[in-house]
Amino acid sequence: MQLEESEKLAVSEEIPRAGPRLSQPERTARTRRRLLEATLELVAERGYERTSLAAIGERAGYSRGVVNHCFGSKAALLAELVAFMFGRWDHAQLRPALEGRVGVEALVATINAVRRQAHENPVELRAFYALLFEGLGPIPELRPRFVDFHRRLRAETARLIAKGIEAGSLRPEIDAEAQAGLFVGAFRGAMYQWLLDPEAVDLDSLLDEQIRMIECALRAP
Repeated sequence: MQLEESEKLAVSEEIPRAGPRLSQPERTARTRRRLLEATLELVAERGYERTSLAAIGERAGYSRGVVNHCFGSKAALLAELVAFMFGRWDHAQLRPALEGRVGVEALVATINAVRRQAHENPVELRAFYALLFEGLGPIPELRPRFVDFHRRLRAETARLIAKGIEAGSLRPEIDAEAQAGLFVGAFRGAMYQWLLDPEAVDLDSLLDEQIRMIECALRAP
């Protein structure tokens, strides 16, 4: 799958630099990353509408003019932020967890990757959900990005389920595409409930129960 520039940034910026001197492209990438991280934090705290370019620049340690210079507009910055989050989740969390796994093992690994993200980076998760629901109303241009992301996620999940059926570890009568939709919907709903009311919702219990349901409903006897 070809990566957007912001998805590449999410991956490449994780690689430490050997020396203190950075090239101009490296300095530009660092500036963009700081601005994206600042935007992510502010969206998680305030929502998109209440996050200004001036606040983003201040949080990142730059002026508003730097934000305009790097991204051109708030809408363009937001679009790149979404791609940045998608890329970081895919490459830092999901792909390593799924390597060499299909069927139930792949589904459980996905749930545990979601669990790790929730506990290790709740700010990014909150920003993700804030933007996810903005795409239904105030920011309609976000909708196709989230639609594409979830279509790819469901398609990959269905592929892993189908591979499990072929390998004989999952029940042969399973509808892979339908189960993929249910699977994504279950953990997506669990995460949203937890973010909304963390004192009353035990995320780990919900995800553990989802794993038990997968084992009971999908694994071949």
